[in-house]
Amino acid sequence: MSGPKAPLAALTMVHEEDFFLERWIAHWRRWLPDEHIYVLNHGGNADVARIAAGCNVIRLPYDAMRKSVNQRRWQILSLHGSALTQFFDWVAVNDVDEFVVLDPAAGDDLPGYLAEITARRRVPPALTCFAVEMVHIPEIEPEPLVPGQPIVGPRRCYRLNSNYAKPCLISRPTEFKAGGHGANHAEITLDPNLYNFHLRFIDWDYSMGRFRKSLARRLEGKTPEEQAAMTKGNWGWNSVEGTFRALAATRPQGETIEHPAFRRAMVETPILRPPFTLMGGGRPGGTWRLPERFNGVF
Repeated sequence: MSGPKAPLAALTMVHEEDFFLERWIAHWRRWLPDEHIYVLNHGGNADVARIAAGCNVIRLPYDAMRKSVNQRRWQILSLHGSALTQFFDWVAVNDVDEFVVLDPAAGDDLPGYLAEITARRRVPPALTCFAVEMVHIPEIEPEPLVPGQPIVGPRRCYRLNSNYAKPCLISRPTEFKAGGHGANHAEITLDPNLYNFHLRFIDWDYSMGRFRKSLARRLEGKTPEEQAAMTKGNWGWNSVEGTFRALAATRPQGETIEHPAFRRAMVETPILRPPFTLMGGGRPGGTWRLPERFNGVF
């Protein structure tokens, strides 16, 4: 294209999920005009269209068969995100329950921070953001979340989970692995000041209801034999409720976001699943507490 690119766009694909979509759009509107925010409305839900009004809302049909939904969804996000790199220096490609955050110690201007990286002699094809998987521990944080008010502050507990350290900021055409957990770039650039906040465990009541609804949707239309196979064992949506219960019973080991040894392990022990490269490091046990400087980041 002729002329300079715009600095940043944000892209997600959503089926319902009003709770997160309202907050995701509000988060990106801090820096971006509506015309730089893209929402793929999977199924053409009217509430999604209403919440994202003014943004680029693209209606996609909902496949009732739901076969390989996650893989197909990330193929779609890969294609749309890659296309947007023709017009934007950076494209944030996330699930709707994920929020890209710049460490307040490095400033509060995310597009400006990325522009500094764009100005370097060599720009990486993707930036991986350190994973912060928020965990609601009701005994420590009993207050409910209030619509229109910050989430971080009332919620500050989290766990380490390298699965959600995603290469979610791309500067070149990219093919994502299902879930966005890896990409087809051999190079891993874990930025020291960028974080990917994952919110599936952000609120006990809401999250538990969401998990049960999602599992029921996956079981719908299956034979009894298929349902038994899908609910046997400790995997996927069948295990997530138990994971949340165990995490919610923990107590934070300390207040920090540094974790230098874990950061090194993430980069030095990558998981190679050609053509994809994923972060190493796994999921160390326990929970931690965010420093106060992160209060109010979204």
